[in-house]
Amino acid sequence: MNYIEIPLTKCRIFLTEKELVGLLSKDVELYKESLKRGKAFIRSKKQQQREVETFVQHKASNFRKNID
Repeated sequence: MNYIEIPLTKCRIFLTEKELVGLLSKDVELYKESLKRGKAFIRSKKQQQREVETFVQHKASNFRKNID
């Protein structure tokens, strides 16, 4: 069984996905907010990855130009 670890200020709790979904389903607004937050985090992470890849490609192309 997989557990989701949630670090809190003075302890850590471990819940199964079913338990977490059950808790979130009792507070629909919290569920909606957490979904929006998750999407924002994923978009941000993907954008950062694209920026790093663009930077690396740019540096590599400049390096090749300097060699030629």
